[in-house]
Amino acid sequence: MLVSYEEAGEVQIAAIEGRINGSNADELEETLLALLNKGSQKLVLDFSGVDYISSAGLRVVLLIAKQTAAASGTLVLCGMQAGVFEVFEMCGFVDILNIDDTRATALARF
Repeated sequence: MLVSYEEAGEVQIAAIEGRINGSNADELEETLLALLNKGSQKLVLDFSGVDYISSAGLRVVLLIAKQTAAASGTLVLCGMQAGVFEVFEMCGFVDILNIDDTRATALARF
């Protein structure tokens, strides 16, 4: 798994590539929490490079969503491949998280 960062105005974008599973979920959590702890309240997680997410990865996404909400921020996920979107859908996350098809539509929320 690889995470790269970009800024679009006040919005921080974390583009994730690879598989998110139990062996790297803690690393992803630390990375995203560090971004939030720097004061980033507008965050986009770009999942276009993610082809698999386990329950450990889902836990990280939920934790980041809660932390962002607690800081009165906004979290938007985007670019999910069909298989990854199905996992979010089966878990009911599509009803509680902001999910867009593309990075452009995610950024338009801000």
